[in-house]
Amino acid sequence: MNVSRSTVTAMGTVMGTVMGTVMGTVMAMVTATTGATDRCPMTDDEFKIFRNLVHKECGISLSEARKDFLRTKVEKRLSALNIGSFFQYYKYLTEKNQEEMLIFLDSVTINETYFFRNLPQFEMFGEKVLPDLLERKRRARDYRLHVWSAGCSTGEEAYSIAIQLADAIPDVQLWDVRIIASDISLRCLGLANIGRYCADKLRDVPSKYLSRYFRRDGEHYLVSDSLKKMVTFDYHNLQHENGLENMDVIFCRNVMIYYEIAEQKRLVGRFAKALNHEGYLFLGHAETLQGITTNGDFKFHCWNKGTAYQRLRETHG
Repeated sequence: MNVSRSTVTAMGTVMGTVMGTVMGTVMAMVTATTGATDRCPMTDDEFKIFRNLVHKECGISLSEARKDFLRTKVEKRLSALNIGSFFQYYKYLTEKNQEEMLIFLDSVTINETYFFRNLPQFEMFGEKVLPDLLERKRRARDYRLHVWSAGCSTGEEAYSIAIQLADAIPDVQLWDVRIIASDISLRCLGLANIGRYCADKLRDVPSKYLSRYFRRDGEHYLVSDSLKKMVTFDYHNLQHENGLENMDVIFCRNVMIYYEIAEQKRLVGRFAKALNHEGYLFLGHAETLQGITTNGDFKFHCWNKGTAYQRLRETHG
């Protein structure tokens, strides 16, 4: 069974529609400079209503330590919209203003990343996981390989996966290889689609890959068209189902740490449904399934400092 083309197409359609109305505003945030405001500090009550709103809309839990971070982000939107107070902006957000809600959520997501981040995991993926998957698939004459990069940020993870797949499968053009890369940030998805990165983002890219899959563009590097063809970037809020299934590998790294335990359990349940039997789940180095799943759905693997979970049980419902 394959990943539904209609599902992928539908996700792309949703992203295209949303980006058509919002992307101009969101991308302007990348270069916009906003001066300091003279507003009063954000009160504890104001922080709580915005923190609760973020949790409700996308499941992310902001700690008290993130109060100044949140205040700064909200103040920028107040200035952009010429709104006088935090509470007025909250009302503006919650009165079915979906476009502004997307912009707000985009501004409070954390998306620092770079190519081959947490290199031991990519070494494990390339040297242990991929050989296992490819051997099983060739034996079964199943030439489909599907990967989901959940919380893909600006695309470095998804393109790193594409590099390893292209390197591991010499006849990759004969396979149905798909990398679905999703994120809640439209700004990040826009940058990922462009595929243009500063040199620092490529600091861990092996030299053999740098010359093969990138082209210099002044002080930046452009991802090759061959890699771009392997990746589909789509808007997706991990709070909601997206219909993906039959995934061989899921990467969701440094995302679950921003969720409370109940939401982590729901998210892992969705991943279990999306994964093929004996498929692999990669989490961040500080993330674990311990205390989240206890029914034997996943087996833990560790190889040369890289870690991953393998789905073992069929998931029903």
